[in-house]
Amino acid sequence: MLIDLHVHTNFSDGFEVGLADVIERCKARGVEALLLAECDVVPDLAQVAAIAKAANFPVFIGVDVDASDGRLIAVPRDPTDPRFREQRWRKGDSDTTISEVVKVMNELDGVALAAHPYMDDGGPALGDRIFRMRGLGGVEVLCGVDDDLANDLALEAAASMGLPSFGGSDTGPDGQRVGIYATAFASEVRTQDELVVALKDGSFWAVELRTAGAAKKRSPRRH
Repeated sequence: MLIDLHVHTNFSDGFEVGLADVIERCKARGVEALLLAECDVVPDLAQVAAIAKAANFPVFIGVDVDASDGRLIAVPRDPTDPRFREQRWRKGDSDTTISEVVKVMNELDGVALAAHPYMDDGGPALGDRIFRMRGLGGVEVLCGVDDDLANDLALEAAASMGLPSFGGSDTGPDGQRVGIYATAFASEVRTQDELVVALKDGSFWAVELRTAGAAKKRSPRRH
């Protein structure tokens, strides 16, 4: 089953594309579900559920946390839990650390995933500090932002640490990156609980999606 594990919509600042539009783009590219990981905000869950039901498309809930030492995607088993929904662990980006968010996700029986650890997107990048992190459930090694070197370094880190890899579109402001990368799961995943179980099991891997005959143009490696 193909799931985009890194989706933003207009629930996040700087993104214009709506959830219903993202779902249709996912369907067109063969992606069968998505993880809504908005930037530092948990959207209106009732509104998300209504859109997902109307589209007959599984939408899971996480949050993309911009911590003081990097980025991660926090995925709870129960997104309605007030500790997650209200992000009670947050003390502000300058004070909230990845380790603190991992601790809270463990308490919520959820999973914390490292989001593009080597990518420079204007905020703190986890970088080689990832090797000192404990409790991560996976590493994003294919991110839709065009940075092959960052993806390659993330893949090397995941392999070295023995962690599963995942892929996501990171959407783009207008949804232009949807359908580039996704994550393949060995089992069917239809509910939030099933997603967390599958993430904890580690039976998933990052995949690149291409149209027939398409070849990706790689940017030159930086040294």
